[in-house]
Amino acid sequence: MPVTLAGLRGQIRTLVRSTADWSDGDLDRFIGDAIRAYSADFPREWRHTLTLATGTQAYALPGGHGFVGVVSVEYPTGEDPPRFLDLVDEWAPYFGAGGQAYALRSGPGDDVDVTADGVAGALVFAETVVTGESAVVVYRGLHHVPVVGADTDIITVPEPHFEALVAFVEFRCHAELVSDESVNPNETSIVLSMLGEQGRRAWNRWREVMQRLRPVGVSSYRLDWSRMGLE
Repeated sequence: MPVTLAGLRGQIRTLVRSTADWSDGDLDRFIGDAIRAYSADFPREWRHTLTLATGTQAYALPGGHGFVGVVSVEYPTGEDPPRFLDLVDEWAPYFGAGGQAYALRSGPGDDVDVTADGVAGALVFAETVVTGESAVVVYRGLHHVPVVGADTDIITVPEPHFEALVAFVEFRCHAELVSDESVNPNETSIVLSMLGEQGRRAWNRWREVMQRLRPVGVSSYRLDWSRMGLE
C-alpha cells in the first residue's frame, strides 16, 4: 500500500524525539523541504503529452513538477516500435535539415532561471509537425510535495529511501530550535550550544544517508544547460 503524508509523519514522530516540539503543520513543511532536497539527487520521472499544431514547432516544456531535464521525446506517438527523437543543438545542420530531432531553448527572459517551476523553456521540433499529431515527453522533476495538512496525499519517494527524509526532517527540527533560541537569548547558552551540536550531527547524518543512497558513479540528474549554451 502506498504511504500517505499522515503515515510518513507518524513514522517520523516515532523515530525522531525532537518532533514533539512541532505541530503536524510544521512537520508537513519539513517533510516538503525534505522531498525537495531529495529530488535534487533522485528526481521522479513524469510523462507529459504535447498536442501539436500545424505551423507551431516550439512548445513550452512542462513546468508543473519542478522541471529538471528531459529524458526522452517520443514523436510521433503510436508507432511500433516507438520512435524517439535525438537531442541536438537548434543550429546543428541535422536540425536545420528537418531530421528526427528536437532542440531546447532557454526560458522567456535572461533574468529567469530556466529550471524554475512554472517558467520552463521550450522544446523545438526539427521535423514539421501538423495538427492532430502528438508527442510524449518523459522528463525529470520533483517528487510530489504534499500540501500541508493533506493527510491522504501519497508520498512518491520510494519507501526504502525514507531514511533520507527522516534524516532531513530531524535536521530541520534541530535547526529551527537553534534559530528560535538565538532570536530570544536568555540563560540558555549551554542549551543553545547543545542544540547546535545536535543540528550539525543531524545535518551530517543526512549527507551520509544521501551519499550511501546515491548510485556509485552516477551524478545528480540536474540538467547541464551550459552544455547547450543555455546558461
